[in-house]
Amino acid sequence: MRVLIGRSAWSAHALGAAVWLACCAAAAQSADPVPAARQPKWEAGIGGLALTLPEYPASDEYRSLLLPLPYFVYRGRVLRADEQGSRLRRRLAPYAEIDVSGGGALASDSSGSDARRGMPDLGYLVELGPNLRLGYAGALPRSTLVVNLPLRGVVSIGDPGVNWRGLRFVPELAYRLDGVLGTPLSLRLSLAAELASGALHDYFYTVEPRYATAARPAYAASAGYLGSSIGARVSRPLTRRLRGFATLRYYNYDGSASADSPLFRAHDGYTAALGLSWSLLQSREPAFDERQRWLLAHEARAAQKSRRNEAGGE
Repeated sequence: MRVLIGRSAWSAHALGAAVWLACCAAAAQSADPVPAARQPKWEAGIGGLALTLPEYPASDEYRSLLLPLPYFVYRGRVLRADEQGSRLRRRLAPYAEIDVSGGGALASDSSGSDARRGMPDLGYLVELGPNLRLGYAGALPRSTLVVNLPLRGVVSIGDPGVNWRGLRFVPELAYRLDGVLGTPLSLRLSLAAELASGALHDYFYTVEPRYATAARPAYAASAGYLGSSIGARVSRPLTRRLRGFATLRYYNYDGSASADSPLFRAHDGYTAALGLSWSLLQSREPAFDERQRWLLAHEARAAQKSRRNEAGGE
């Protein structure tokens, strides 16, 4: 396992780690269980993140990062940067919205990888595409059940230039609960599966004949199932502006379309992050939280139905 701290980490991995930290810190702040009317429309701050992750999907080699970086949260009606990522959205129905969102992944230096040594480096990955999001009030107060259906195009940067790397479809079922057991703790659980186009499988798992060795035979990857994962994220306020957060995600790659590749080295893996976020600046204008609005409307309709049933039984 490689641990990267300070200057060397910044030069080699800052872009991808910035994406990770911004998402984790924004998620920690956005998971605030206080009512939406009391949340600021935007806030900015700094965070610190300790992160462990594999070199690439189904790799048996891991690296760790320690980085301080800024973050920004914006809770607008159309533009959002929060626990669901950065996106432009449009509400289709009380429980449905479509958005355009993005994501990213770290680069990987092949010279430091036993599996890929002598092969081209893997560049930073940047993703963008539409997502259909369905949200429903959970059985418990202040809980939400969400289905995400994102389809994203993927490009790589720095390997060299900017190159098209195919498509990812990652349907996800998530459950969020604020105020766990009456505490300030917020919890998000999720289950996801990933399918990828041939170009993306090729990027990770193909071994061209010129890079083949006795221990790494040539292999041509094809499109299909990549793997599934289950994850948990918790956050808790430590002071009015300081929050702690942790994420853990387990991946299982059994049945992957590229399981026969010599670069496919592990049938499961994980990512883990632990950090702090400190909100330095906050707007006076409150957030527009349409999710909270329709949750309240749902509760009001349920209460009205209950009263009608009681009246009808008298």
